[in-house]
Amino acid sequence: MQLLVFNAGSSSLKFDLMEVPGEGPARRLKAGAFVDMADGSGNLVLQTAEPAPPTPAPMRTLAEAADFVLAWLSNVTAHGRDLLAGLDATVHRIVHGGETFRATARLGDSQLAALAELGALAPLHNPPALAVVAAVRARLGTGCPVIGVFDTAYYAQLPAAAYRYAVPKHWHEALGVRRYGFHGTAHRYLCRAGRERVPAGRPTSRVISLQLGRGCSVTATLDERAIATSMGFTPLEGLVMGTRSGDVDPGALLYVMERNGMSAAQMRRELNADSGLLGLSGRTADMRELLALAQGGDASAALAIEIFCRRARHYVAAYMSELDGVDLIVFGGGIGEHCPEIRRRILRGLEWADIDINPEANLACVGIEASIAASSSRAAIEVIRVDEASVLADEAASLLGRSP
Repeated sequence: MQLLVFNAGSSSLKFDLMEVPGEGPARRLKAGAFVDMADGSGNLVLQTAEPAPPTPAPMRTLAEAADFVLAWLSNVTAHGRDLLAGLDATVHRIVHGGETFRATARLGDSQLAALAELGALAPLHNPPALAVVAAVRARLGTGCPVIGVFDTAYYAQLPAAAYRYAVPKHWHEALGVRRYGFHGTAHRYLCRAGRERVPAGRPTSRVISLQLGRGCSVTATLDERAIATSMGFTPLEGLVMGTRSGDVDPGALLYVMERNGMSAAQMRRELNADSGLLGLSGRTADMRELLALAQGGDASAALAIEIFCRRARHYVAAYMSELDGVDLIVFGGGIGEHCPEIRRRILRGLEWADIDINPEANLACVGIEASIAASSSRAAIEVIRVDEASVLADEAASLLGRSP
C-alpha cells in the first residue's frame, strides 16, 4: 500500500510518501517539509534530504506547497511509472475532530463540511490542514481516498471526570464544550516508542509523555488509554507554549476585554500568537534563544524559562497522582529532544518521588534518542524523536485494510 502523508502545522507542511507492507514498519520513499522562513516575509522554504526541483517564488500557503509536492512526485518515475501512479490514498493529520470524529475516517464532502465548522476551535491548525486537503482533491480528484487522522481521537475515551468542565451543563450538551486534548498522534508515538526502549521486565503501564515544541502538552496514559491531558477545548489550555498562553484565569481575560474594548477575535489572536514564551520574554518564542539570553543576564528570558518548566513540572506531578505513580516519562518535540537544561529543570523538583536524571546522559542527548534516567530512578526516562508520519500511515492502512 502506498500512502502520501501530509502533516500540516500552523506555518509548516511535512510530507512523506510511504510504502506500507502487509506486515512490519512502513518505508519512506520521499520526504520533506515546507517551513516558514521566519524572516517576516511569510514565505515557505522546502527542506529535503535529497535534491528536489526549485519551488516557484514566492510560495506563501500550505495549499501551494501541497500542490507543488503532488506535481513534483508525478514527474518522478520509479520502475517505469511516476511515484503517484500507485497511490492508494492521501493521509492528513487534523488537529481538531470535535465530538464527531472520534477515530480515523475517510473524508468526503459531508465530512469536510463538518470539519470546516470546527475551524474556530483550532484556528491555527484546522483551516491550513483543510486547505491542503482541498489542494489535493483539486489535483488528484475525488477518486483518490482522503484519510483524516485526528489528534483528538487519542482522547476520545477520556473519563468524564477528565473531560468535563465545571460550567453550565447546556454548554456541553448544546455546544460540545469539553476537554478534547491535542497532540494525540505525537503522544501515541511517544508511548509506543518509549515502551520499546525500556528493558524487558520493567513495568511500562503508567506513562507520562511530554510533547514540547512550538506547541506543548502533557498526557497521562494507563496501558493503552489516555486518562488525562493538559490541552483542553482548544490547543490553548495547559502548558506555556511558544506563542500560546496555556492556563489563564478566565476572569483575567474578561477584565482585559472589558477594559480595552477588545473583540473576541483580538483576544483569540493575542492568546494564540502574542503570548507564551514570546509574551513573557518580549523577545522570542525560541527556547534556544531564550536560554542564550538568560545566560547573558536577560531577566525576562530567565523568568519565561522558569515559568515554562514550573508549569510542566506541576502537570507531571499531578499526573503521577492520576496514575498512582509513574513507570515511564517520555520527552519529545523540538524542545524535548534538543534542550537538556529544560528536561533537567522540569524533573528537578521530583526527587521526592525517586525520579532522577543521569546528568551526563541527559547533557549528551541532543537531537537523538536516549535513556536519561539515573540508575536509582524509579521511573524510566526516555527521549524520543517523534515520527508522526508512521502513526498516520499505520492508522490509514488499518482503516483501508493492509495488503501485501
